[in-house]
Amino acid sequence: MIRQGVRAIREMYALTKGLGNLRVMLGSGLVGMVAAGLLNPVMPLYLRARGLGFQEIGLLYTVGSLLPIFVQPVLGALSDRYGRKPFVVGLSLVTSLMVPAVALVDDPKPLAAVMILKMLLARSAAPVSNAMVADFAPTKQRATIFAMLDATSNLVFVAALFASSGVIRALSVSGTFFVAGGLFLVGSLMLLSLDDSRAAPRAPAAPGKVQAGWTLAFRGLVSPFTYVKDHPHLSGLFLWQFFFTFALALFPTYLPLYAVESGMPREMVGPLVAVSWLVYAFVQPFGGRLSDRLPRRVGLISLGLGGMAVMSAVLGASGWMPHGYVLGSLVVAWMLLAVPDGLHRSSASALVVEQVPSPTERGRFMGALGSSGALAGVLAPFTYGLIAQKAGIGFTFLVSSAAFVLALACVSRVRESTDVAPVAAPVAALTPTSEPG
Repeated sequence: MIRQGVRAIREMYALTKGLGNLRVMLGSGLVGMVAAGLLNPVMPLYLRARGLGFQEIGLLYTVGSLLPIFVQPVLGALSDRYGRKPFVVGLSLVTSLMVPAVALVDDPKPLAAVMILKMLLARSAAPVSNAMVADFAPTKQRATIFAMLDATSNLVFVAALFASSGVIRALSVSGTFFVAGGLFLVGSLMLLSLDDSRAAPRAPAAPGKVQAGWTLAFRGLVSPFTYVKDHPHLSGLFLWQFFFTFALALFPTYLPLYAVESGMPREMVGPLVAVSWLVYAFVQPFGGRLSDRLPRRVGLISLGLGGMAVMSAVLGASGWMPHGYVLGSLVVAWMLLAVPDGLHRSSASALVVEQVPSPTERGRFMGALGSSGALAGVLAPFTYGLIAQKAGIGFTFLVSSAAFVLALACVSRVRESTDVAPVAAPVAALTPTSEPG
């Protein structure tokens, strides 16, 4: 795995020759993924140890998903006018300082407030970072670069997951928080070297700075509705984002529970998740290169979503198989689900970039799309929790499969343009999705 990770980093470095900002963001993202991998196994246990019950933890993550519904499109719209770098650097720096703050708070209520603020900042920064990609990414290699960057980040994240237990034993849980916070801070400071001298076209300014800011913020807040109203053909993209996020929201929480319920030892759940991440990372570069060679991206995306729907249905049906086949079927289906996921994900990212109506509103568009996903992140925990309680965990995977099918139906209605304008002198920039903790 280490050898594959080093090879992926080298390939990504060669692929980004002449793309200085992308290399800066790659380095920053990899440092952040190491920190996120160290915190991932310990965060739920830490919250429980500080007196938060299961309901409180669920409510905490729900609120952390609810607020970005409104904040993401606003920040995206403001970044269209005032530039991306101040938002990306500022949000990253503040978020990195919130990680050690979690370790310093013992009382449950202030701890929950710190966690909610941390999640709000980290998740709200995503549309601005995605808009930076759209500003500078080279058209012909767009999906390939997305795939390689995501694959490299995932491999580093998996390596950090395996190293986390040793770090926690050596430094304690609180010490691990401080180490992770330091890594996030280093990654944030690296972003200061981003060169935005050749920034994307900015949205026109309205008279009066204060009035202009409030006007842009309000336009961002209502942008999910205005985009669907003014560009009806984009409704399929917004619905795809909702159903795809809704389907994915099941797996982080319920797959480990399902595996243990099916007879898997608890100590094997971590390796099961890690193997799926590895399969996903290895498939992504192939999917990205394939997408950039195809005249249309929707076909590959539909194939990926269809494969995920089938594998999720198999996961749900595993619980009704003969006892000796339950666990084997679950493991095989979970690993195979990563293949269509990795095959199509970078193609979907490139499709989103190519659907932005205008270069001057990329941040607002990414924010509006992000709010659609955030809404799914709010509704999914309640829905899956109710189904699991009433009908069993296996049924939740069948619901997830249905959500993948709905996402497929929606994305198949997206109209693609074969006349994509090239980007001159690209200097790509992208922050991998590495929410702290």
